Amino acid sequence: MVTLPSRIAQSGYNAQTIVSEKFSNADAVEPLAIGVDIGGTGIKAAIVDVRGELLESFCEPSPRSTSALRDFVDLVVKRAKAPVRGIGVGCKGIIDANSTRVKSSPGDLCFLEGQLLSEVIGAGDVPVCAENDARAALIGEVLWGAARGRRNVVMLTLGTGVGGAVLVDGVVLQGAGGAAGHLGHTTIDPRGGLCICGNYGCLETHFSSRAIESDYWAHMHRAAPAKLSISSTGEVPNPEAIFRAAADGDECARYVVDRALEYLGAALVSFLHTFDPEIFILGGNIVAAGPQLIAPIQDKIARRTRTLLGREVPIVFQTLVGYGGVAGAAGLVFLKQNLLAI
Repeated sequence: MVTLPSRIAQSGYNAQTIVSEKFSNADAVEPLAIGVDIGGTGIKAAIVDVRGELLESFCEPSPRSTSALRDFVDLVVKRAKAPVRGIGVGCKGIIDANSTRVKSSPGDLCFLEGQLLSEVIGAGDVPVCAENDARAALIGEVLWGAARGRRNVVMLTLGTGVGGAVLVDGVVLQGAGGAAGHLGHTTIDPRGGLCICGNYGCLETHFSSRAIESDYWAHMHRAAPAKLSISSTGEVPNPEAIFRAAADGDECARYVVDRALEYLGAALVSFLHTFDPEIFILGGNIVAAGPQLIAPIQDKIARRTRTLLGREVPIVFQTLVGYGGVAGAAGLVFLKQNLLAI
């Protein structure tokens, strides 16, 4: 396990959250919660205070069994230097927030399907909250980050897959069965390939870590003049390296990036027209690519949406790349216990 000291406030979060008056700066102990973010390739956690600061954070490869998940969370609980109010979990897939049941999570986390995360974690008297990971990330931004004070927000998390969450008039969309906001599974290519969700041509099949990596690998496999290579351990170049190579003149990388951005841009235009948000947030590991992720298509997006929306909607990056979902998962605990409010 890797332990990473990190503070949201240092990365731009506004720590002056709506905190209950009984927990002032003069109090010796502020409420703490543990946030857990279960992704397709990695699991992260942190001990988080009610002002959104990560006091200690942890990460390791994603668990592949319920016992591995329980052991990871148990270790984090033991590292807390004071009692925690609860454990919040963000998990990919369709999550029943009322029961913590994982209704659907195809792919690497399929072993969690049908399970109650509260029972899997088995934290005794410590309450467990759960939500879809992208919704948890959005909640983190609403409480402490780029969406604070906003009532209409769209967030897209660009990582191993593509997640989405939507805040409309101050309410996070859930849908009839809890599937609302899965923007990564919007069809953008009717003739596209099969997606993990069973649909074809989803945004996730064109703009995600795996999509970008596989597209570049296909160029390498065809012996195209790619400047990057497979590592000694057999790993293909990651999106950050591919974006960097594109900026440095790698023709294969430039083609992969341009094509992926074309699909992302089309999707963003559709989401802006559909939800008319005050702000659009991009999160997930791919945003480590920096400004070159959005700069090439920002003007095009503005031109294509200005007529209908009558303005240019700001497209910004998640405040804390990598750990916003963890903070938001802890925020679930604070919200449920009325220590914070949206």
